[in-house]
Amino acid sequence: RRADIVRMLLSPAVLAYPGPQREIMSDASRQPRSKDASNPALVIERFDAAHLDAIVECITELWISENVIARALGVEADEYRPGARQLCERALADGLGLMLREPDTDRVVGFLNVIDLVDELELLRARQAGALPADHMARWAALLWSGMQWYLDTYHRDRPLRRGETVYYDIGGTVAEHRSAGWINRMTMEMTLKVVMPRGYRRILFIATHPHSVHMTRTIPSIGQIHELRFADSPDPDLRRITDQDAADFTAAGRPRAPRSG
Repeated sequence: RRADIVRMLLSPAVLAYPGPQREIMSDASRQPRSKDASNPALVIERFDAAHLDAIVECITELWISENVIARALGVEADEYRPGARQLCERALADGLGLMLREPDTDRVVGFLNVIDLVDELELLRARQAGALPADHMARWAALLWSGMQWYLDTYHRDRPLRRGETVYYDIGGTVAEHRSAGWINRMTMEMTLKVVMPRGYRRILFIATHPHSVHMTRTIPSIGQIHELRFADSPDPDLRRITDQDAADFTAAGRPRAPRSG
């Protein structure tokens, strides 16, 4: 059974159109590789309790230092870490997390965390209702909720969303030294083919925020249904400062760069 892909972009430009519904992974019959022939020391594995703290720290460090939204809002590690732990604990319990690990050092150098969309919406509603701390992440949640509302209006206007129907690919990344080997693509393939599709999910939802993933989503044909949100339309003044030039600078520099003040 195959799943449709839906992507949302967060960027300064407007793009909202229905693309053709693409069957997931045109080469789905190909088996994913869990090891890189050029770097056999790295392995893709499911989240486990023994590495949970390391996974949380890897996610926290990468998100606050390299995500354009985190940099624009000034999110600190201590502020983001509790939410990262909550997501990782749920992914561990649900079997929906992958880590990239160096067996020789036992170092976690990458991750992919996905979540059933019903659970993600529950977390967002709790933050919207003030049940979670009012911090910088609440400002990001407000923008994320507007995208989720588009999804619900588009696909579930006439019937409620059900658990096990849509999976949300929440967050993924690798440390800088392993970023050019395509590990995120491999983890995505492994998650999709070995976990998501066997569970019968009908739809996969991505939200692209990193400049590289935004560019890929804009330029790859037949990516599926695409909806783009504009940072310029955000009520948050710091999010409105994110520009395409900032994204270009970030991509070229390969390191965190403060948002422009203009």
